[in-house]
Amino acid sequence: MKLERPDYVVLVVESLEASLTFYTRTLGLELGHRSGAYAQLATGATRLALYERGAMARTLGRPLRSPDPDAPGFEIGFKVDDVDEAYARLVGLGARSVAEPVTRPWGQRTAYVADPDGHLVELAQDLPRE
Repeated sequence: MKLERPDYVVLVVESLEASLTFYTRTLGLELGHRSGAYAQLATGATRLALYERGAMARTLGRPLRSPDPDAPGFEIGFKVDDVDEAYARLVGLGARSVAEPVTRPWGQRTAYVADPDGHLVELAQDLPRE
């Protein structure tokens, strides 16, 4: 067996409506399709999908607890041309700030916001190499 690139990533969310509002209106991603408690965003080769927690619990056949928003287990990263501008725009549109823009020693400037469930969304700008 050979696994290659991920085909899609599914975020388990409390409210599909709140998450769709965040990902489409605030982040500006395009809705690919929606079916009941599931929605998929048009994010290119690796798609990002949203699935309501209650529906996922039924799929798995057991109840699911909501994760602790102060103990994130992963992040979704998006490259941007100007991290300061993107961060200010998203916070201005109501995204919850997690970390303001900072220049990192690995050659990027990054910032973080959170989605309605506390999933981290990283904004990353590659800096010119000196």
